[in-house]
Amino acid sequence: MSELIAATSMKLRPYWRYLFKTSGLGSKYYTNPGDLLSFDLNVANDRISTSLVTYAGERYDFILEANNEIDNYWIRFRGLMDCDERFTKARQVGVLHYEGALENEPMGDLTWEESHNEGLQLNALNKGEEEDETVSVAEMRTFMPDDDSLKETPDYQFYVAYDFYLKNNSHFHKSPYYGYYQVPNANDKVTTPQLNHISMKIPSSPLMISRPSPENFCNVSSVSSSCKQDYCECSHVLSVKLNSVVEVIIVDEGVTFDANHPFHLHGHNFRVVGMRRLSNFTDVETVKAFDRAGLMRRNLRNAPIKDTVTVPDGGYTIIRFKADNPGYWLFHCHLEFHVEIGMALVFKVGEHSQMTRVPPNFPTCGSYTPDNMLELVTTERPKNDSYISITHWWPVVYLNSTSSAQITNVGLLWTLIVGLSLSNFFIELT
Repeated sequence: MSELIAATSMKLRPYWRYLFKTSGLGSKYYTNPGDLLSFDLNVANDRISTSLVTYAGERYDFILEANNEIDNYWIRFRGLMDCDERFTKARQVGVLHYEGALENEPMGDLTWEESHNEGLQLNALNKGEEEDETVSVAEMRTFMPDDDSLKETPDYQFYVAYDFYLKNNSHFHKSPYYGYYQVPNANDKVTTPQLNHISMKIPSSPLMISRPSPENFCNVSSVSSSCKQDYCECSHVLSVKLNSVVEVIIVDEGVTFDANHPFHLHGHNFRVVGMRRLSNFTDVETVKAFDRAGLMRRNLRNAPIKDTVTVPDGGYTIIRFKADNPGYWLFHCHLEFHVEIGMALVFKVGEHSQMTRVPPNFPTCGSYTPDNMLELVTTERPKNDSYISITHWWPVVYLNSTSSAQITNVGLLWTLIVGLSLSNFFIELT
C-alpha cells in the first residue's frame, strides 16, 4: 500500500449483486457484510460471511450484495503468516463507491492492526470443523453431483505427514563451512521441509518421458526408519491403479513453526471430506488412533471440489479423488520455495501402457549439475555433545576432480537471488 497512489475504486449500484473473482498468492479478504457464496467454482456457502482467508494457489469467487447505505466503504487486504505483524504487516485497500455517494475516501484506520471485521469467517487460518465461529472448507458443500470418490471405503488410503525438521541436510549445511554439526545452536540450524521424512528428488528427466521402473522410486514403505532422524531424499512416488479411489490424510505435525501449508494436486480435482485441528502438535500415530476411535468425521455427501487446500497446523485435512487421469502427477506444498526444496511427492496413476504414448524422437533431458558437487558432503555426527569447528573459510570448488585448495586463479561468481513468498492474506469491506 502506498500513500502516494490513489486506491482503486469500484462503483456499485445500490441493491445490485456483484461477483468478485480472486486468485493468486493468497489473501485475507473482509466484507461488510456480503454473501461469500462460492470458491474454486465448485463450492457453495449459504451463510452470510464478512471475511474469507485464501492460501497460495486457491481461487475464490464471492458475491457481494450492495445493500448498505449509500456511501463509500473500504475493501481491505491483510497479510498473514510471513506477512503479518511479526514481519512486514503487508496490507492493501480499495474503495467500494456507491452511486450517489460523495467522491470522498471512507473513514477509518488503515493500519494492519485495524484491518479486521467481526463476523463469520470462511477458511480461517489453522481452524477446522472444531470451530463454531468459522466455516472450514470441509463444512461447505458443492452443487455438483456426488461421484465414485465419495464411496464408503476408498481403494487406497495414504497418510502424508509433514513439517520442517532438523536434519543433516547437505544442501543447507555444507561442509566444511557450516556443516550441520558445526553449528552449535539448534536455533541457527536450517530446518528441512519433508513429506513422511522424505525430500523429493526431482529426476533429471521428466517421468512421463523416461518412465523408469518402480525400483527407481521410494516412499514410506521402502525407506529406512532412520529417515526420521537422518536426511533422506529420493524420487518420492505413490502408485495407484487407474480409476481407483484414493484417500489422502494430510497431517501437519505442527512441530517447528505455527505455520500453514496449502497443498495442490496436479491432474485431478479432489473432494475435501474432513479438516480438523487437534492441538498445537500431533503426529501420524495420534491421527490414526483418532480415526480408529471413530472420531474422524468424513463428509461423503456433496463434499466440496478443489485442487488446492489448506491443512491446520497440528491437525489434518482429508481429501478424496478418483485417479482417472493416467500419468505422473505432482502433489506439493504451494509455497513455491517449499516445493523447490523437496516438499512434494508424485502420484503415479495407472501403468505405462495406459499413459499417453511418448512421440517418436521426443527430446530427452538430463541433469545440468556435476556429479561431484561439494554440497553432497556432510559433517559426521560428533562422538560427544561438542560441536565440530569450522576448518575452512574460503570457498572450495571442484574442477576436474581437483580441489580449489590446489588451484590458483580460480574465478568465482556468486549470485544472490532474493525472493519473497507471500503466504496468506485477508480482504475486508468496511
